[in-house]
Amino acid sequence: MDRPLTLTSTSTPTVILRAAGPGDLEDLRAWKNANKAGFFFKDTITTEMQREWYEKYRARPNDFMFIVESDGVKAGCMGFRIQDDGTADTYNMIASPAAKGKGLMKAAMLVMCSYIAERHTKDIGCLVVTGNPAVKYYGHCGYKIVGEGAGHHILKLDWTRFVPVSYARSES
Repeated sequence: MDRPLTLTSTSTPTVILRAAGPGDLEDLRAWKNANKAGFFFKDTITTEMQREWYEKYRARPNDFMFIVESDGVKAGCMGFRIQDDGTADTYNMIASPAAKGKGLMKAAMLVMCSYIAERHTKDIGCLVVTGNPAVKYYGHCGYKIVGEGAGHHILKLDWTRFVPVSYARSES
């Protein structure tokens, strides 16, 4: 996604999701490497691998990676992509060490899912590696397990539990 997009929570105004840029690559790499047990890709990501990923990411118009910020500090990252079938796949939810347990990533997820539902689709899901404690986080955000795959859970946003939140959007 090679265009700037910022989403700001109006209910938790300190939570901002901004499009990831070149200056975020080292943080993205460090966060992913520190949390690789919870992801499908288990190898260590090198600086070159992260640069290659970023160039490919920029070329995909339906792929969005955000840096979550609160009070000027990077709280983590999260992304989504619109699949060929029109569904949304949320991915790479990672809290920075300083943000864990503060509710910032939940607030950001609620904003991101509200944006996806308003602008793209209400069919929002993700895959979570079996054994990843993030399943509980997704449950708090309104997801539920709807199936199992080879080594992963299949989750969908449950519209009987999810209540969209208000947010401000800017592209510039």
